Amino acid sequence: MWELQIKSAKTELEAEELLLRSLQYLERYIYLILFNAYLHLEKKDSWGRSFTQWMEQVAARAGVYRILDRLGFSEFENPRDTDLARLRHRWQRQEVRQLPVRGQFI
Repeated sequence: MWELQIKSAKTELEAEELLLRSLQYLERYIYLILFNAYLHLEKKDSWGRSFTQWMEQVAARAGVYRILDRLGFSEFENPRDTDLARLRHRWQRQEVRQLPVRGQFI
């Protein structure tokens, strides 16, 4: 669905915004999966460490941040060809996003 919207975008900026939004949704989904893994794995220890600590001690060792830093839709594009694939760039762009106009939902 997003690919069709991106291809039908009227401007380059609109296409980039749609790509950014789709990558942000994908990133959120990955974090939900990671949080679910944290809940299941840490339950036996009564969640002795925070999710942040778990991300640093467990998920980072598994290469999660490398994956998040190369995020993209390889079926449609080469993630190395776009800055949006980089975690830092997506978060910087998120700060500059415009507020929704009347009639749009967040």
